[in-house]
Amino acid sequence: MIKLVLSDMDNTLVPLGARHVTKFTRDAIHTLLSETDIAFGPNTGRDYVELLRLFSMDKSCLQTGVMSTGKRVMYKGQTVSLKVFSHKTLQRVADVLSGEKDMFLLCYPVKTNLFNPAYVVGPVDAAKLEKYERKLFFISGIVDSVPDDMDFIAATIACPGTPEDMERCRKLVTEACPDINLLSVVPQWFDVLPKGVSKVSGFEELLEKTGILPEEVIVFGDGENDIEILKKVPHSVAVANAIPEVKAVAKHHVGASADDGVAHALLELVRATKAGEIPRFMVEN
Repeated sequence: MIKLVLSDMDNTLVPLGARHVTKFTRDAIHTLLSETDIAFGPNTGRDYVELLRLFSMDKSCLQTGVMSTGKRVMYKGQTVSLKVFSHKTLQRVADVLSGEKDMFLLCYPVKTNLFNPAYVVGPVDAAKLEKYERKLFFISGIVDSVPDDMDFIAATIACPGTPEDMERCRKLVTEACPDINLLSVVPQWFDVLPKGVSKVSGFEELLEKTGILPEEVIVFGDGENDIEILKKVPHSVAVANAIPEVKAVAKHHVGASADDGVAHALLELVRATKAGEIPRFMVEN
C-alpha cells in the first residue's frame, strides 16, 4: 500500500519555464489528499516560501516534503527536522572567495518572504549580480561579512566563467571547508550543502520519523540530482522528459512534465487505491 508520494519540482511537477504548477496538478494533489490517506509533497532544493509561490500560495500542497535539499523535512504540517548553517562555516567560504574575481557567496535566511532575500558577502560586480537576480529570482543586499544575528538555511556560490573555473572554485572551497559539499544543477552556480545532507538524507529522516517503508513510497523525478533517491525506492518514476540516466534507473514511467504527467499519475493512484488495485502506470511500465 502506498502511503507517501514525493515529487521533484523543476521540470517534473513544474514544466520548464513555468512560474508555478498548473491548476490541474494542484487539483490532482487535492484529490489525492482528500480521497486517500496518502501524503504528498515536494522533494526539492527549494525551500518552503519559494515553494508556496510555485504552488500559487496553496499551503495544502506542501504539508509534507523534503525541502531545501534535505535541510527542511516536513510531514503533515509538522517540521520533522530543520538544519541551519554554522556562521563560522559560511564566513570561511566567503573568505576563500574574497580573493577570487567575480566569485561570491549568497546566504538565504530561515525567516524569509516571497522576494527571496539573499545576503551577498563581499565586493561584487553589480551588473553580474543583477543578471543572477533576474535569472534565479532573488533580491540581494550586499554585506561585508556573514550576518551573525540570524540563521541561514541555504547558501549558494556564483561562479561566472568556464567549467574549468567551476572546478577550481569547487576545489578551493571544499579544501578550505571540509564540512561542506558543493552541488551544481545550474551552470555557473553552486548550492552549498552541509556534508552528509542531501535529498536522500532528508528522505531517510522522513521515513524514520513516520515509520513509512521504502516500498510504501512513490518518487517522481527527471534530473541527475534525482537519481540517488530514485534508487532508494522500488516505485521510482521518471517523467517522459527525464534525462536518459533517470529513465534507466526508474522502474515506472509517466507522461511529460509539460503534459501534467505527474498529475495524471496521481489521479490514477487515487482510482487504484479506492478500487484496491495497482495503478496502471506501475503495471504497464
